[in-house]
Amino acid sequence: MSTSIHQLVTDQFAPTAASYAVSTVHGDANALSVAVALVDPQAHETVLDVATGAGHMALAVAPFVAKVTAFDLTQSMLDQTLSTAHERGLSNVEIVQGIAEDLPFEDGTFDVYTVRLAPHHFADVAASVREAFRVLRPGGRYVVIDTASPEDATLDAQLDEIERLRDPSHVRNYRPSEWRSMAEAAGFEVVSLTDSFCDGGRLMDFDDWVTRMRTPADKVARLREIFTMASPEMIALLDITLDGDKIGFRLPQVNLVARKPA
Repeated sequence: MSTSIHQLVTDQFAPTAASYAVSTVHGDANALSVAVALVDPQAHETVLDVATGAGHMALAVAPFVAKVTAFDLTQSMLDQTLSTAHERGLSNVEIVQGIAEDLPFEDGTFDVYTVRLAPHHFADVAASVREAFRVLRPGGRYVVIDTASPEDATLDAQLDEIERLRDPSHVRNYRPSEWRSMAEAAGFEVVSLTDSFCDGGRLMDFDDWVTRMRTPADKVARLREIFTMASPEMIALLDITLDGDKIGFRLPQVNLVARKPA
């Protein structure tokens, strides 16, 4: 199953590297500023940014640390990251290809592990958390920012249906309580666990959201139906707004900072 999920992710994202480089959701300056503050980078530190995508997080933190390793399953995303790094004059960014569940690094290699808007694509997210613990030095920080499910089981299932219709490489969003459990099971001490909305809380545009992922027309139609006929609970969860044919919404986000005991 893991191999098929990894292949789905590669198939889905390999053709979209350029569009993700200019994605307002992934590249919003305010959201990235908040993310960097959560990391609290130090000048001497080495950072591993897993599932870097087009490199937004890696490139945002690079000016503040000694070195960033941008890691991703998809080579075209890594090529885009390195190209943007060169454009910005960032010489401390390297790229490495691989899977999050089996990192090609020695134990205790990094000071910080970051992953942003990606674990919902992982074949085995618990394995990725254990790998994060392994490759961090004692005292190292594990920072997760990702779309999240609510604790309510019905809304959780409905939101994951929406995500899978839009993107077949989506595995599932995880509840904040699940993130705490996985981090603690791996050996981390949870420093903070908060919720917010993706993209700094800015209203997301439905048409841009499905176009970026090249969602087929029949599934776009089904998604439109779901959004326009949403229950009051789902409207509240996603803050759905309807303006003629325009659909706006916000995706819930979890923000986790954990530390490997020193």
